[in-house]
Amino acid sequence: MVATNYFKLKNIGTRLLLLLFLLYSIKGDDSLSLDLIDGRVCMTVEHSRSSRNSSSYFECVPLSDNENEQYRIKGKYLGIWTLKKCSKNFYFDEPQQKCIERRKVHRQPSMDENVECQASNANPIEGGECNWLTATLQSDPYSRNHFLQCSITNPGEYCGEWIRMPCAPGTIFEFTQQICVAEEVDNSNECGKNTGSPICPCSGSSGTCPGISICISSICCQQQQIDPSMQMFQNAPFFQQSLCIGTGAKPIGPCQLNSCPNNYECQDGIGCCPTVPFESTGNLVSISVKVCPGSSIVPIGTCTNGNGCPSGTVCNEKVNGCCPQLEDKKFTVIMLCPNGKPAVGPCNSNNLCSQGQSCFKGACCQLSTCPIGQQPQGFCNSGSCNNGGTCHQSTCCQSVEVIKLPICSNGQASTVPCTMSNQCGPGFECSNGGCCPVPFCPNGIQAISRCNGPCGTGLTCLEGLCCPLPKCPSGELANTMCTQNRDCGIGSDCVNNGCCPMPQCPSGNFASCRCGSQVGGKSCPLGQACINGGCCMLPLCPNGIQAVSLCTASFQCGIGMECVNSGCCALPTCSNGKAASERCQMGSCPPNKLCENGVCCDIPVCSTTGMIPAQFCGIGNSCPLNFYCERQGCCPEPLPLCPNGGRSTSRCDRGSDCPPGFGCTSLGGCCRLSVEPICPLRMNAICQCSANNGCPQGSTCNQGTCCTQVSATFNQVPGTSCQMSTQCNGFTNSNSRCLQNTCICTKGAISNGASCIQQPAIVVNQARNGCDQYGNPCKFVLSTTRRRPLFTPVGNVTDTPLWFNVIELRSCIDDPTITGVDFDPDSTCLPNEKCINGKCRTKLWPGEYGCNSDMECQARCPNTYCEQKTDKNVPQCLCKNGFLLYGRCVENCPSGFHSSDKYCMHNDEDHFWKDSKLQDNLRELLNKGNC
Repeated sequence: MVATNYFKLKNIGTRLLLLLFLLYSIKGDDSLSLDLIDGRVCMTVEHSRSSRNSSSYFECVPLSDNENEQYRIKGKYLGIWTLKKCSKNFYFDEPQQKCIERRKVHRQPSMDENVECQASNANPIEGGECNWLTATLQSDPYSRNHFLQCSITNPGEYCGEWIRMPCAPGTIFEFTQQICVAEEVDNSNECGKNTGSPICPCSGSSGTCPGISICISSICCQQQQIDPSMQMFQNAPFFQQSLCIGTGAKPIGPCQLNSCPNNYECQDGIGCCPTVPFESTGNLVSISVKVCPGSSIVPIGTCTNGNGCPSGTVCNEKVNGCCPQLEDKKFTVIMLCPNGKPAVGPCNSNNLCSQGQSCFKGACCQLSTCPIGQQPQGFCNSGSCNNGGTCHQSTCCQSVEVIKLPICSNGQASTVPCTMSNQCGPGFECSNGGCCPVPFCPNGIQAISRCNGPCGTGLTCLEGLCCPLPKCPSGELANTMCTQNRDCGIGSDCVNNGCCPMPQCPSGNFASCRCGSQVGGKSCPLGQACINGGCCMLPLCPNGIQAVSLCTASFQCGIGMECVNSGCCALPTCSNGKAASERCQMGSCPPNKLCENGVCCDIPVCSTTGMIPAQFCGIGNSCPLNFYCERQGCCPEPLPLCPNGGRSTSRCDRGSDCPPGFGCTSLGGCCRLSVEPICPLRMNAICQCSANNGCPQGSTCNQGTCCTQVSATFNQVPGTSCQMSTQCNGFTNSNSRCLQNTCICTKGAISNGASCIQQPAIVVNQARNGCDQYGNPCKFVLSTTRRRPLFTPVGNVTDTPLWFNVIELRSCIDDPTITGVDFDPDSTCLPNEKCINGKCRTKLWPGEYGCNSDMECQARCPNTYCEQKTDKNVPQCLCKNGFLLYGRCVENCPSGFHSSDKYCMHNDEDHFWKDSKLQDNLRELLNKGNC
């Protein structure tokens, strides 16, 4: 087959260049053979490429911000291949990527004279060598969100290195287009498999596309580009469609109404091809070229009898040359409508299309817009129309009467006429000749359609409408519709107007209500736990209390808990009041633990010494003399409290056990006797020594009395008489002054027995509420040998007490308003005293003797008073409401006691001191409060 093509060429040299191009286009190496087309979409990272004219080159020019916004492209990663020209007397040097001035003396070196790169582009690997001059962008075998690019390593050299480049977020690399495209656009490919690939969405306002791409079904499509370096003998050099006459290039697409984009012309039977520039209209030259049958490819050499042809070609006797071995392949053809535009999609099973379209040969084609007053009725047939219509732009237009559309049930007028509901689209139905919205379901959601039979999966028929079933919190569809929980029955509740099954508890029962993130973080009622989105009842523990959580094994419950009846329950309490750590294993426990009633408890430690007891308590909490039972261990009895609030110096059974000047109290403690202080000659008595013989600074302890020299700074202690403020201890620091002939503490200072000093509020509170001169609290311990509770301080004796006892009676001013000075009346007295009727009186605990007024008793406990008539004929602090029980006021006498007048008496004292349980109950009751 011989095809004769006519070209307007300038001279014979041009013809030779054409023949060289045709021969070069079938060369099977790995050089860059992708035709760069002016207007094709590209990646902005691409290198500039030389064109066939050395004074021009292709550059990937980025899309403008307006274009990116118009085509909904996020990021500046796409551009358009644009043909640029160098200045006059300049040529484009591709290795250096710039235009260079032509040298008149030295001729321009050809490509063959340069030292070419010997690297192959056939196996692109990150970090491998490549020829960037001939390489194309390649797919990343590990990620569609990346691609490989042969990058320039040294300017002026052809050899480069494959580097891994990322696509813009949300895009993937499309090899056939050599660009990154949005994933949602790539997934909804409307361009067809063989005709093109999606680039981006079409412009929403004008329906245009970037470059030479065309808009198909709202998607900009561009003809696929195939890299022959990767498919050498599959697609290249023999293309299965005709090449453009005059350039040998592949057409960019079919002609649209015999029109093509700028710089392209329509060639019949081929498509849109690059326009061949003509610098002169003269010298018309005719060339006759033999081409292979079925294509426009020039044969390779000559052959006879099928011999001498390269691989992939066969000898064609018609042209006596080697032609490509063509295979029968199926192609997807773009269906062109009568108006020249591509079809928008296939017709449905009834050969119907959407509004404004008509079915033509099985494809939906867009009808042209008719003049005002006319409506399209279909396509013309050979330029004529039936039924009196007129042909307008391949569309039959016919004048129609204005149809008055009906008013829909929602009160709005219909805008689209119809004869059947399938002409109205989703959510609409044909009513009285007009498309109207389908009515709403009872739950306020628009119905899908009328119930003209089964509604289908996920729908239910309500009042003649197919309504979508709501989704349950678990994600599945509801069983039926509802408005309240009682519409659903047992095991379901009404959620989002749908009956949804309640979550099931591990016990097999349904949950009482929903909980968790599916219902806005709602929590469960007390005694229930949130399991699988439902509130399940917690089981009961052996002690009758509900478990704190569900479990299957004890290790899930944590320390101090165990799994009982599928619930985490607290272990039994140890005798020290703390929770056990775990169950005993065959009677043994971890180190520093003791097996007690089947559980592991801390080894008891004496609160008075902090040491492990010497021995365990006997029956009935019995211990040796001077020991008491604490947490099943015999601990040394602490030193009891003296009547004046000081610590006893030692234990005793009788007065002879104490040093001179000390007596043995009923609690077994050696306390200082209230006698006149004795100091050596030329020394003054200040106060009593502390239990550890401590004294204020500047004084020393002498036979229980803190004495100081006459020349010392100590003068009158707070509460004693004075004539001037300089006589009062603490005046030099402005902490005291002489008012009404009495040294009082002012400006927040308090008396420590020797002077007025400033103390932090927390220390003042500790000193006043403590039961000894060190500010320690007191507690009751039960001594079985003494057969009575001991009220004793808790804590060790420090080096210096917070205050010192003073023997002599001191005065105070209980009404500061008469002095004009603001101060606390109690600050002049010791912390264990209160200013009552101008005198410092000791604050007494319930049951203590020696009170003069109710205020002395109420200074410790408000619910006490001073009873003058007692069995000992000595006034005693008793309880107003209740009964006195070993120094505490109780409303009712505990087990083992009975009430007698104002006291709680033992039922059987001998039995009580043999019963450890009764003793423990009494100790717990006495230490429960302060009064």
